[in-house]
Amino acid sequence: MLGTFNNDQPKIEIEITGAVGYSKKVEALIDSGFNGYLTIPYTIAFPLGLILTGIQSSTLANGESSSHFVCVGSIRVDGKRVNTTIDIQPEGTILLGTKLLKELKKTFVLDCANGKVEIIEPKNIKSSPSSKVKKRKR
Repeated sequence: MLGTFNNDQPKIEIEITGAVGYSKKVEALIDSGFNGYLTIPYTIAFPLGLILTGIQSSTLANGESSSHFVCVGSIRVDGKRVNTTIDIQPEGTILLGTKLLKELKKTFVLDCANGKVEIIEPKNIKSSPSSKVKKRKR
């Protein structure tokens, strides 16, 4: 699955579905520093009918603490769907985290030099000469 790399931000299209079957396709920023599943703003979450499961506190990158709603829903990426938790924030960018990629068993490939973003099956990674690590003798 190809994504976009605009303004140095890797994004892909995903589909989010709530408990009553309402769904929405959105563009999500792939955030390798976010070790969760997905974060979306209220304006996306509420119309989907996601099921509230609780409130969670998180420590942000700047060290501040933040509380947010946690809901359950379904997320589809590259044809594969998982039921998982979704963090809901008052506003902000839709963030796709590393736990979701791991749950989907997908590999994230970012080629900054060529502006290419891909979500692929792990077996589809091609080995390049520059990716091979040589051991040095001591």
